[in-house]
Formats: sequence, C-alpha cells, structure tokens
Amino acid sequence: MPEFRVLVFQRKLKKFFSDLVSFILGAQEKFVMRHRILNGTLLAGIIAMGVGLSSEFFREGFEMVGLIALWVAFGFACVFYYLARFQNKFQILILPTFIISSLTSFLQIQYSGGIVSANVMLLAPILVLNMLILGKKYDWLAIVFFVSALFGVNYIQIDHPDWFYDYSTDKARREDFLITGISILFLLGLMLRTLNRSYEDAIGEVSRLKYQQDGDYYLTSLLTRPLSGIRIRSQTVQFQTYIKQKKSFQFKNREYELGGDICVADQIVLRGRSYSVFANGDAMGKSMQGAGGVLVFGTAFRALVERTHREGILSGYYPERWLHTALSDLNDVFEGFDGSMSMSLLLGLVDEETGFLYYINAEHPFPIRYREGKASFLSEEATNFKLGMHKDKARIETCWIRPGDTIIIGSDGRDDLSIGFDAEANRVINVDHTSILFQVEESGGDIESLGQRLQKVGELTDDLSLLSIRFLPGSIGEKKGHEKDLEEPIRLIQKNLHHEALTLLSSYAENHTSDPFVWKLLYRVYRKLEKPAEAARAAENFSNLHPSGLQMIFEGAIQYAKASLIEDAIDMAERLYSRKPEVIPVIKILSRLYKKSKRPEKAEEYQKEIYRLQNGQAKT
Repeated sequence: MPEFRVLVFQRKLKKFFSDLVSFILGAQEKFVMRHRILNGTLLAGIIAMGVGLSSEFFREGFEMVGLIALWVAFGFACVFYYLARFQNKFQILILPTFIISSLTSFLQIQYSGGIVSANVMLLAPILVLNMLILGKKYDWLAIVFFVSALFGVNYIQIDHPDWFYDYSTDKARREDFLITGISILFLLGLMLRTLNRSYEDAIGEVSRLKYQQDGDYYLTSLLTRPLSGIRIRSQTVQFQTYIKQKKSFQFKNREYELGGDICVADQIVLRGRSYSVFANGDAMGKSMQGAGGVLVFGTAFRALVERTHREGILSGYYPERWLHTALSDLNDVFEGFDGSMSMSLLLGLVDEETGFLYYINAEHPFPIRYREGKASFLSEEATNFKLGMHKDKARIETCWIRPGDTIIIGSDGRDDLSIGFDAEANRVINVDHTSILFQVEESGGDIESLGQRLQKVGELTDDLSLLSIRFLPGSIGEKKGHEKDLEEPIRLIQKNLHHEALTLLSSYAENHTSDPFVWKLLYRVYRKLEKPAEAARAAENFSNLHPSGLQMIFEGAIQYAKASLIEDAIDMAERLYSRKPEVIPVIKILSRLYKKSKRPEKAEEYQKEIYRLQNGQAKT
C-alpha cells in the first residue's frame, strides 16, 4: 500500500511539473519551437537578473548605475515574457530583445568591474539567445558579434581602465566573479533545458502524428486488401501476382504496405462461355493518394463483376463488347474526379476453354509473352487513354495463349528503377523499357523471382506490381477434325449434295460441339442452301471456338443482316470493328445497319469515321 501511494505521488508530481513547464513555455498543442525557446530564455533571464539584484544588497561596491541597468533589464524581460508567452507577440520582440540584451550586457560590463572572465560569462547566454532568435540562416552574425565584443571589451579594459568602475578589495572582485558566474550558469542551464524540452516535445509530437498516420495507413490497407487478389478457381487458367508497394510502414509491431498498384482476377460467364477477367492497374500518386485510386477502382471493378453475375444483359455480351462496357463504366467513375485521380490499366479476358486472350491497354506498360525461353512484347501500342483522362473507343488486342506460355503484365515500377548515380551524384533512372525482357528471361518467367531480381538490379522508385497468366488445359483437347467422320460430308459438299451433307454434319455437330471445323462446314452448307440465319449462327459458333478467325466474324455479320436479324448483325460487326477499327468495309456495314435500326446518330458517327479514314489514306 505505501508503494502504491508513492507511485501515485510520483505521477502527480510528474504531471504537476509537466503542466508547469507547459504553462511557462506554452502549450504543446500550439507548439512553435522558437517561440518556446524565447519564452524559456526570457524566464531564465528574469530569474538570473533577480539573483543579481538580490546580490547587490549583500556585497561591497554598490553602484547605482549598474543596479538601474539590472532593474531596467529585469522590467523589460518581465514585459517581454508576458507579451511572448500570453499575447503571442513573437515576431515584434525579436529586435528589441536583441538590442536590450546586448545593451544590458555592456552596461553590466562597464559598472560591474574590470573582470573579463565574468564579463565573458555574461555575454555567453546573450550569444545563445541571439543565435536561437536569428535562426540558422543568420546565426553567424551572433557569433561575429560575440567574438568582436569579447576582443573589444578586453582591449578597452586594458587601454581605458578609467572607463570602468573598479572595486577596492579582492573580496569584492571574488564576490563579483562568484555572483556573475552563478547567475550565468543558472541562465545557461535554464536555456539548455528549454531547448531540450522543446526538442522532446517536437519528437513527441512527431511520434504522435506518425502513429496516427500509420493508423490511417493501416485502416486504408484493410479496406484495399479485399478488393485485390485472385478470386478465381479455374481449371485451365492460372494466375499469379506479385506486389511491392513503395510505401511500407509499421503498425503494432507488424509490417504493412500501401500504394496505388492493384492486381485482381475473377470469373464471369458471357453467352454461356466461362471467362477469366483480370486487371492490373496503377493509380496516380503514391501511398494514401494511390491507395485512394485503388479503393475507387477495386470497388467499381467488384460492382461490375457482380452486375455481370446478376444481370442478363451484361452476361449476354460478346467479350469485346463486355470489355468496352467495363472500360466505359470505370472511366465514368474516374472522370468524376475532374482529373485529380487517374489510373493506367490493362484489362482483359481469357477464354477458359480455348486460352484466347482479349485485352485493352489504357496507357499501361506493354504486356510480355514468355515462350520457350524467349520474352517479347505482345504489342507495343497503348490502345486507350488512362482512366479519367479521356473517353475514347478503345481498340481490343487479342492473342492465343499456348500451353507453356506465360503472359506477364506489370506496372511502370518494373521500368522506373534507380540504377546508380552519374558523375555529378545525380540519380540515374532506367529509361530502356526493353530491359525488362532480359530480366524476364533470366527469371524463367516466374514473377516472384522477377520481382526479387528487379530489386537487386536497381532501387524501386515507384510501386511495383506483376501479374502472370498461364493456360493449362486438362488435355491438348479434341482434335479439330475427325477426318474419317467428315470425309463423307466433305465428298457430298464437293458434289453439291448439300442436303445430304447437312444431315451428316448436324449429327456430327451434336456429338462434337467443340470442333470448329464442323461449324465451318455447316456455315458453307447453310449459305449454299440460302439459310442465312442458320449460316450466321454456324459462323458465330466457329468464331467462339476460333476467335482469331476475323473473316468468319465478318461473314456472320453479313448473314445476320440478310436474315434481318439487325441487332445480332450489329453485335458481330462491332466485334470486328473493336479489333480492326481501320477496316472501311466493316464501318460501311455498321453505318448501314444502324440506319436500318433507326439510330441515325450512330450511322452518322460511322460515316464521319469513313470520311476521316479515306482522307487519311489519300494524304499518305
């Protein structure tokens, strides 16, 4: 029990002194270091002058002028302390404090006797005070003043001793030296304690703010965590991610990261086919600003995927149209920030049955294909502006992912590496965007090894995110043609016996729906039999199994148009236009189809596009 009382007493005593210091120097919440140093110095001067005034009544050699100087200084110090501490008149006190402190010191030197050592001690705290007030930029002036005064006083005392009052006994000299020394030491001690206290408060304030900031970082990282990552259980498409954010922080003895890069993958169904949807984005800014972009994008992306699961409209789109719609929706979200937030992005779909890749590059670094030990760019072209910067009709890029291929997508942190310093000690940043290809080859296409290797090659200057895609079908798949089963239908087609061939091909297609060759033969038969609707569906089925066949997509659009299925024809033609926007015949078909669908504004839009392309070709 006594120990508990002692502990309580110690805490109360500590709080009392802490409150006293805050009262004397100024509240920590309104912390200004120079202001608090001035307050402490003025208070120390008041106490030291009080000691000096008291000593005058107990010593020989009482001198009225020196006493008056001390009283004047004491009074001014009290007034200045009040104005600085309670009225916050800090700036206007700098010059008068400098003048009066210097003048008081010389008056004391003149009327306190010819003791140079005591006079030097009196000048020392004045030097410290003036250096603190002037700051680092002009503190050399205080040093020059102090040195000049030291030599000046010494010279004048030797050359003109009659200018100074001198004591008649050695006892007076010793008293003078002792009292002055005690006063100055006390003054310096209080000044140093004020300075230390100011630094302690500064460090405490910085620590408090850092802890609060790390708490904000931690809460933001908790929000971004569920929005990113791989949310897919595909049997054929494999994703791997690697993220190293530039900003790392510690909270509750654990390391966390926060930044503007995101890798996310999910699964959707479009027109009855399963697709893996993925995105790699790099939001503008770092740490909190970048994380804000990740929160916005991640939330919008998750909402888009959920809408596709729930709504029949989106799930009925072709992959090209779905990508266009997704990009438009995401861009609308970022446009709401009026340019204060943007994001580079690579957004894509992978057909889980065929391994065919569709993607849009919105000013993101070029995707890489690692095949048989060699790395190359899929395309060296950005097909759209960043999210939030400009709305445009994006171009869809495509490619086949063969078994054994690795597609690697990454943010610009993979290129923006600090690789050393030049002769003038300026940091050198890598500007060769092709150097990543060598690093991919050296890492064998493994992005975990690639991420570690990049950090050994140079220092990261930005967030780094990598996303890899592999296509791993359960088997090589059903052969595209069963020659023996199709020999008879082919022979019948060659003899123009299309009705007989149709019977055999229809039976074969029921059992081998994933063979694109049979749908190609069916398209030819239906076209010969002048059944455009059936021919168009056969062309559509072929394009689903063999999406790189652009000619069949074009034929499907024509056949749908002949069957007066205008909306289906538009969808097929738009698929082709999204990949080849410079093909004029496709644009002409779209213009005619939109006229038939009674959408003249869209028809006019495509007419203008034809005019623009024709003029461009004429100039070249």
